[in-house]
Amino acid sequence: MKKIYSIFLFLTIVAYVQAQQEDHSGHDHAKKAAPAQSGHEGHDNGAEGAGHDDHEGHDDGSSGEEAHDDHEGHDHGDQAAGGIELSEEMITKLGLKILEAQGGTVALSSIFPAEIKLNRDRSASVSPRYPSIVRQVFAEIGDTVKKGDVLASLENRETMAVYTVSAPQNGTIISKDLAVGETAGEDSVLYKVADLSSVWADISIFPEYQHLVQKNTVVTFVAHDGHTAKGKIKYVSPIVSHETRTLTARCVLEGATEDFKPGAFVRAEIVVKQVNARVVVPREAIQRIEGESVIFTPSEHGFVATPVQTGTEDDLSIEIRGGLKPNDRYVAVGAFALKAQMVTSGMDPHAGHGH
Repeated sequence: MKKIYSIFLFLTIVAYVQAQQEDHSGHDHAKKAAPAQSGHEGHDNGAEGAGHDDHEGHDDGSSGEEAHDDHEGHDHGDQAAGGIELSEEMITKLGLKILEAQGGTVALSSIFPAEIKLNRDRSASVSPRYPSIVRQVFAEIGDTVKKGDVLASLENRETMAVYTVSAPQNGTIISKDLAVGETAGEDSVLYKVADLSSVWADISIFPEYQHLVQKNTVVTFVAHDGHTAKGKIKYVSPIVSHETRTLTARCVLEGATEDFKPGAFVRAEIVVKQVNARVVVPREAIQRIEGESVIFTPSEHGFVATPVQTGTEDDLSIEIRGGLKPNDRYVAVGAFALKAQMVTSGMDPHAGHGH
């Protein structure tokens, strides 16, 4: 949705710029036509000298080209100053939001490997009640079942009585080990049923972070396709694995999607430090123009692309180390639309800021 909205803003700005260009073209054409007709009429009246003087006055005076130059200065004055002038209506349509720069904190995260596993607290096995012979099979691996659904019928080998086994809980059948005519002892596992909407995420924590990662710490898990899920650490193992030399921190992910199936390896992002910064802005406020980070600031010449020096950043915010001071006004939302305006109008992003 964010990408579609950005494209919509871009097309809106293109249409707006084209309308301005068409209006400028018509205005410029009209101003050129008037002096041309005046000079031609002087020549037709036979006053050769006067006509010539009138023509020279046109070249040196303020009739044609000065008027044209004046119009160019009026139309592109904002470009020379590096600003983008927009009406209040256009500002509202583009959804621009202007804030005052403030300090804040930026979260520093570290990445840890994690594996998705079955939640053994939400899985169950199905076994025969007696030594039996399998008579009928009603369920297969992958079937979704509800508690009480009949899975198979068996015959007691001693009494020859037929009985059934049922699903012990809601879930998905993840394993099956029976076939019609086979014998099954009381210790046999005929089926395993698991609730796959709840899984364990086991994180390998490097020893140097063991004091920073604690119970109830929030973790963001990132799958290979970029999808994310959040969870809280349920516990951190006090024992270092002999094989991996890491500690295990476990999260329970409720409502897990297919991107977080048991057996999948994912990334775990954990905040390990909070950095205080003098100025912090939303990530979307920063735009890259010609390889330079800029923030749009309002001025008497419109919205100006102001170069900034960035510092620490996280998923939501970026520290500003130079170019924007506390209480300076800046465009916090809608900066992409202003960048698109600048690109489509061919403006010089360095105009107006001393480059």
